[in-house]
Amino acid sequence: MVESMDDLALTERKFLHDISNQLVVAQGMGNIALKKFKESEADAPVDQKAIERLEKSVKAIDKMIVLVKERRHVLHSLV
Repeated sequence: MVESMDDLALTERKFLHDISNQLVVAQGMGNIALKKFKESEADAPVDQKAIERLEKSVKAIDKMIVLVKERRHVLHSLV
């Protein structure tokens, strides 16, 4: 089945939209969890390695969001 460029662009836009939504949810939940971990250190020490891993995870999500935005920009410039 051969799709037109418009169909391919619409499919790509839907994919970028769907993955972007999931990344934003993951980013928000990761930031909330990280904030809670850092706040709870005063009450009960949290494994610093766990905090570092969560920070690394949130940073990776932030980078993916930038990549999706860049890809979206490329797609918009083609159509």
